[in-house]
Parts: sequence; C-alpha cells; structure tokens
Amino acid sequence: MASIEINWAETGPISIFEEAHKLGFDLRRYESQPADVKAAIKKLTINQIIRLIREAWRESYDHDYAPGKDFNRIVNGVYVISVGGGFAVSYGSLSSEVMYIGRGKIANRLRSHLVNWIFDMSLSLRDVPFKFFMETVGDGRSKGAFMDFEHFMLERFLKKFGDKPLINKIHGREGHIEHSFSGDWGRPFDNRTSKCFWAIRPSAQNAWFKEYRDE
Repeated sequence: MASIEINWAETGPISIFEEAHKLGFDLRRYESQPADVKAAIKKLTINQIIRLIREAWRESYDHDYAPGKDFNRIVNGVYVISVGGGFAVSYGSLSSEVMYIGRGKIANRLRSHLVNWIFDMSLSLRDVPFKFFMETVGDGRSKGAFMDFEHFMLERFLKKFGDKPLINKIHGREGHIEHSFSGDWGRPFDNRTSKCFWAIRPSAQNAWFKEYRDE
C-alpha cells in the first residue's frame, strides 16, 4: 500500500489565561466565583480556544480548503496535544512536550479534552500554554488509516520515550499497522525540550488528573 503523507495543521502556543482575559475574565479569581459564573466563564473561554484551533486548521489548507475539509466534519482525524511555554512532561530520563495522542472527530474530541482536563490543568499550573497538532488521515478507500496512524504514533512515542503520553490510558490499539506514513509525521516529537525550563509530572494528590481513551 502506498505511503500516506502527513502534513500537520498546528496552532501556536495558546494561553487559556490570555484568551479568557481578552473576553474580560480574570482566571486568577475563577475559584472564588459562584458555580454558574464559573460554568459560563469556562464555556466562553473554551469556545474561544476552539475558534483559534479551527482557524489554524483552515489556514493550513490555504487555497485548497473545501467543505469536505471543514473542521467540524472531520471524522478520521488524528491529533496531538502538547504543552509549551518552557514546560515539558517528564518521561523517566527524557522529557517531551507531548501529553496526549488521539483520534476521531477532532472538533468534538478537542472540546472534550478542554472541558475535562486542559482548562483545569491550566489553572493548576498557572497558565501553562497548550499547542495542538491535527491531521485528517485516509479516505473512503482507507477507512482504517487514521486508527493505524494513531497506533503508529503511540508506538513511536513509546519507542522514543519509554512510556505512553501522560494522559493516554492505553499504548495503542491491538493489531498490525497496515499503512505506512511519510512527511512530517514526527514533528510533534521534535526535541524542543532543550528550551524547556520545567519537566513536570502530576503527583497522586492531583485531583484533576485522569487518563483518557478515545472510543
């Protein structure tokens, strides 16, 4: 089977604190707000982050953008969630900015991650920024290619760093990888940690910390 070329769409580092501030919210005071106010702040801030991610997706296609590539319609997507701003995750003797590798309906998945852990982690770490890598993989003739690519990425991460990404519940799906991949598939793994000042790992006392699996 021919190799599938990977060309990631990528956001720059996105500061949840800064985006909330643009909307008129000071997240330093978030915990002191009533529950309904907190829910509204979180929802509006996440909507703003999704808008920035959607813009990065569209810009990556430039003049080739078409309705079939609409961010909200992608079902065969693979994505990587990373930290930035001088932070990395400690994986034994190595460190990486990568926190999660996932697949599926990108718009829905990323919103779910923002709601379930990214927003809270940003509060916990006092505004660590996040970066998002996204790609649609395969077509009607290769319906399983995106699942293969997620498996491929998880296996390569394990081989390089000796562990699964921090938030991933599993190392990958069972079975043989039936596709090959070329292009810049490894860009999220590029070793930029020489510029990182903190290698972090959650303790058992972190109430927000959970592992996730894309169904």
